[in-house]
Amino acid sequence: MEFTQSYPYPSSASPRGDGLDFSLPTEAARPGVRLEALVLHSRSYGRLMGALHRVVSQQALFQQRDHSDYQEWVQGQYLEELSPYLAALQGRLPKLQSELDDLKTQLEPLDARAAELLAQVQKLSTGNAKNFRDAQYKFWKFLYSHDFKLWVVLDPVVSVHPDAVLFEVFSLDESSYAQVRVPTENLDSLGDVTYGTTNVDFSQALADELARVRDYRAAFLSVGSGGVSIQTTAGGRVEKKIDLPPSWVRGFLQVGSASSLANTSLRLSATTVSEILRLLSARRESNGPRSLRFYLAPGQRPRIEIEPWGEFVNEPRFVYEGKRESTIRIWGRRRLSVLDEILPHAREVEVRLLGDGLPSFWALELEGHRFELGLSGWTQNDWSASARFDLLASGRGVSEAKLEQAARELESHLALSPARLAELTDWSRNEATSALQKLCRQGRALYDSKIDAFRWRQLLPFPVPESDADKKLASAHRWVNAKRVKVEAIPEAEVEASEFLVRYSAPDVDFYRAEVTSEGGQFRPLWARDLDGRVRFWQCTCGEFRRDKGRSGPCAHLLAGLEQLEKERAQ
Repeated sequence: MEFTQSYPYPSSASPRGDGLDFSLPTEAARPGVRLEALVLHSRSYGRLMGALHRVVSQQALFQQRDHSDYQEWVQGQYLEELSPYLAALQGRLPKLQSELDDLKTQLEPLDARAAELLAQVQKLSTGNAKNFRDAQYKFWKFLYSHDFKLWVVLDPVVSVHPDAVLFEVFSLDESSYAQVRVPTENLDSLGDVTYGTTNVDFSQALADELARVRDYRAAFLSVGSGGVSIQTTAGGRVEKKIDLPPSWVRGFLQVGSASSLANTSLRLSATTVSEILRLLSARRESNGPRSLRFYLAPGQRPRIEIEPWGEFVNEPRFVYEGKRESTIRIWGRRRLSVLDEILPHAREVEVRLLGDGLPSFWALELEGHRFELGLSGWTQNDWSASARFDLLASGRGVSEAKLEQAARELESHLALSPARLAELTDWSRNEATSALQKLCRQGRALYDSKIDAFRWRQLLPFPVPESDADKKLASAHRWVNAKRVKVEAIPEAEVEASEFLVRYSAPDVDFYRAEVTSEGGQFRPLWARDLDGRVRFWQCTCGEFRRDKGRSGPCAHLLAGLEQLEKERAQ
């Protein structure tokens, strides 16, 4: 899908005293955001933003070779061999080009007039802001429904919040997600701040300039209606075409949902990860499996096996602090190469593993600035593919009135936990969680695992319509409506007596099991759920779960059990 994006000027960098002024212009159609600040520890900030750009341009999937140069040469040879008649037709091109230039000249005053009219509309809207916003909402909704490719945005997203500025991106193949977090402690604000979310133009030239940032050559960051900039003299509107699949928002949702799931956490030295990348760069696999296998035992140092060669990398400093021994394998390991240039400047890497073949998160900090990399289960299974981790979270049965009330509260406070929202609205904690999860599905909120709360992050000018096309969810609806699903809570004594279930036991976790009678037989899903309605663990007796252990997301039988539980609680 190809669409056009408009920016007030190209991204650039220019000297400013002892520092560098960076200009990352925002997309012209997005709401205004304002921040002007000196970035402390600028060198670390520049390094992490460079890694962010490497993720933006990463394409790990096989690509067809570009034959455009050869085809251009073939076309040139063809023109040389044209008959006199066709050569005469070729001679008409200069005249047609002249006519095209005349039309462009006539278009210039029309563009200027359009700019004047837009300025008048914006001026009039000052006194009648609500009507203007309503009209703008209708326009964006119409454009979304009738010509999606003219509307969608994929450039990096920047969110300005009281505690941090967040930069978020996806790779070209949508299998890698990256976030740079600049805390307010590392920002010396120079003026008023307007919180919000917008898109920024992040060019290769700007990434090259970021590499020149030093602590003695500071970076100044300015986010404004004209763009995320730092004092620039560049001018002229820039339009660029971007190839975008319609799964962008869904990818953001899956990242947030996956990060909220139960995981295995460990710490690795930066030298350990560097050694893994060194071994991967030195050899090439001729056969599988192409995975990293983590051997984890409580109180012992982690060991990582690089398959298929059987080479081990031993962690020298940190011990695994988990409660149970486990072995976890992850794929798509070469995507970690984006960390290569920042690892020498870091001390440790925080790793969160969701399970065999499931997503993983890798985070490191440089002088307070934080970089987090989220990898899907494997390269070809991108964040917006079949793994519907969002379906594991609560979010069903929320009325529109409560949803809009939750949106207003979250927009006002910018970050809320389910418990805090429940306190503000006098709702149950489960209702608050459901509303926040649904805002995430609509692209209006973000779950931040760092602060264990939901942030206001409106990706789009209006809520994204939710799709009911998921076949698993449709099957779950059908079984529930046909009264083929029975759910019961598992007694605490039974959980304590089970050596398997007790591993996932916690004070705020309840266990449930269901019996689902489907067209293919009778199946029994089992799951653990926390106070916020999020599934922390699940399994099922169906063939799908036996085959992939949940790598492709929840099965239809688990979804049916969750829906039936919500239905019974509502009654």
